[in-house]
Order: sequence, then structure tokens, then C-alpha cells
Amino acid sequence: MNGRPDEHERMATSVAELDRFPAWTVTRSRGHWITAERVLTLSGQRWVIGLTPTADGATALMLWRDDAVVAHRRGAEAALCRLALGWAANLLAGRPWDGR
Repeated sequence: MNGRPDEHERMATSVAELDRFPAWTVTRSRGHWITAERVLTLSGQRWVIGLTPTADGATALMLWRDDAVVAHRRGAEAALCRLALGWAANLLAGRPWDGR
């Protein structure tokens, strides 16, 4: 799905909240989330925004353009969910993913 994020999605601060939106695919194992992804196809490019938990309790956020990793961050789940939503909003608005 390539639609614009709605107001509720833009306010999501956890993967559990992202899981309520059809644009996001959350994969679980043994009751815990292991990946959350949003795929965007824009101007002939495939963008994937992905979140995954890390062994140290942090969350990793990655952005791929086609097969290349464009950005990677680690930190708190809430902050990275907000950042992921910002990246998606920028791309959908035709801006650079990082808003620059």
C-alpha cells in the first residue's frame, strides 16, 4: 500500500500500534514481534522501511532503496517508530527520505 499515513498512524510509537495499520506488515514469533515493514514503490524505486528488535533490547531501523541499505539507526522503539513514520511521510510527499 502506498497511501499517505493517516493522523493516527503518524502518532504510533510502538510496533504494536503500527500493526493496526494495513500499510505495515508485522511478523511475530512466539508472541513477540520480529520484523515490521512498510514497502513503498515510488518513481520506479522500491523502498522498504524495516524495524527489528536487537539482542541488547534496542530496536534497529533500516531503510532500503531497491537492494541497497540507505540508512540504519538503533535506539528506543518509540523514537524509531516515529522516525520510520517520518521517513515514509517524506517519501510519500515526494521529499528526500530524511527531509533534507
